[in-house]
Amino acid sequence: MLYLGCAEEIIDVPLFAELYGYGHFDGRRNQGSQDPLYVRAYTFFDGKKRALVIYSDVCVTDTESARTMRAALATRFRLDSDGIAFVATHTHCAPPVGYGCYTFGVTDPLFQENWRRAVLAAAEKALRSEEAIASVTAGKAPLAAPIGRNRVEREKNVTDPAIRWVKFTRADGSVKVLLHNHGVHGISSNGSMVNFASADWMGYANRLIKEQKLADMPFFLLGPAGDINPTRSCLDVKSANGNEFTATPYMEYLAADLDKGEKIDVSSVDFKFATVTMPTVFQTAAELRADAQALRDTDAKMNVNYWGVGAKYIDEMALLADKGCDLSAKLDFQVIKVGDFAIYFVPGELYIGPGKELLARAKAKYPLIATVANADGGYFFDETSAKRYPDAMSKDDKVFGFYEIYGYMYRRQFKYRDNVAQFVINQLLTMEEM
Repeated sequence: MLYLGCAEEIIDVPLFAELYGYGHFDGRRNQGSQDPLYVRAYTFFDGKKRALVIYSDVCVTDTESARTMRAALATRFRLDSDGIAFVATHTHCAPPVGYGCYTFGVTDPLFQENWRRAVLAAAEKALRSEEAIASVTAGKAPLAAPIGRNRVEREKNVTDPAIRWVKFTRADGSVKVLLHNHGVHGISSNGSMVNFASADWMGYANRLIKEQKLADMPFFLLGPAGDINPTRSCLDVKSANGNEFTATPYMEYLAADLDKGEKIDVSSVDFKFATVTMPTVFQTAAELRADAQALRDTDAKMNVNYWGVGAKYIDEMALLADKGCDLSAKLDFQVIKVGDFAIYFVPGELYIGPGKELLARAKAKYPLIATVANADGGYFFDETSAKRYPDAMSKDDKVFGFYEIYGYMYRRQFKYRDNVAQFVINQLLTMEEM
C-alpha cells in the first residue's frame, strides 16, 4: 500500500530582491508579487522505503543548495538522502536560491533563508500528513493544439505532445494529489510583468487545479523544455495575462483526460542517486582565452554587444585553469520509482527530442521527466544543434540554438560535448535498473 503525504508553504519574496532569468543580469528587482511562490513537499512511503520530493516555484535549484538541504532533511527526519529530490518550475520571475549562474540575478540572503525555512516546514508537514491512498490512476492527455513552440527548430516545431499525469485518490473518493508533467519554458510572465515575482503559467495551472477541485494539492514537473517557449506570453498579449493564456488551454486538455486514466500499481517505492562527471571539452588556459576573443569577434561581426559578458567569464575560467582548478561538471542524477510510474530527474534543461527518446526507451509503464532537478546543469542540447554551431564564430543571426550551446561560461565550467543529451539519456536508463 502507498502512503502519500503533501504540504505547502509560501516563500516570502522581499521587495527589490533580484529576479533570475531572461539573459544577462540587468537589475530586475522585485516590485511585488503577481502571484505566490510555493514550496511543496510530497512523500511516497510503501511501509519500508520513503521518497521525498521538494517542489519550488523558482527557476532552478542550484547544485550546492540542493545538496545542502538534502543533507539537512536526511538528518532532521532520518531519511535516506538518495530518495530526496528537488524540482523547480523554472519560472524566470523568482529570485535565485543559490549561486549556480553568475550573471542572471544576485542572490538575496533573506530569500535564501525564507526558501530554506519553507523547505523544512513543508517537509515536516508532509511527513505528518501521510495517509493511505486507495487508488492511483495515470494517463497522457493529448494536446489539441500546442501551448509551446520550438525556439530552435522553428520550421519543424517539435513540441511536447501530451500532459503526463498521475492522480492519487483516497478511500472516500477525494483526490489528494494530482501530478502533471509537461515541457514548456516558464517565461509567460514577461513584458510588463518582468519585475514582478510570479510562478508563471505553471503556477496559474496549479491554482486552477485547486479552484476546479481537481485535487487538494497540485504537483507539477517540468518536462523536456530546453528548446520550447510558450506560444503566448505577457509580451505577446501586451497585458499581465500571459500566464492565463498559456495555462487555460493546458488545463482544459488535462481536465478532459482525468477520467480516462488507467489504474496503476504503486505498492513499492525505490530510488537511485548518482553524482556523475559530465562529458565536457577540456581546454587549456590559452585555448580558453582564444575562445573569449572569438566571442568578442562575434560581437564585432554581428555589430552587437551580446557576448562581451560571456567573454569576461571565459577570461576568468582561464585564470582558474592557470591555477589548476577543476572546470569539469559533476551533476546529480536520480530516479524514483513508485510501482508503475517513475520520475527521471534531469539536472538541467533537456531538449524535447532527447526527452521524447528517453520517454520512449524508459522501462517504466508511466515514465515522467523532471528537468532542472537537483542541479543547474544548463542546457542538454541535441547533437544536430551542436554540429550546426561547431565554434564561437559560427553564430548566425539567430540567438536560440547557439545560445544554449555557448552558455557554459556562466557556470565557469567547460563546454559540454556534442553527445551530452545522449549521455544524459543513457545515464538515467542505466540507473533505472534497480
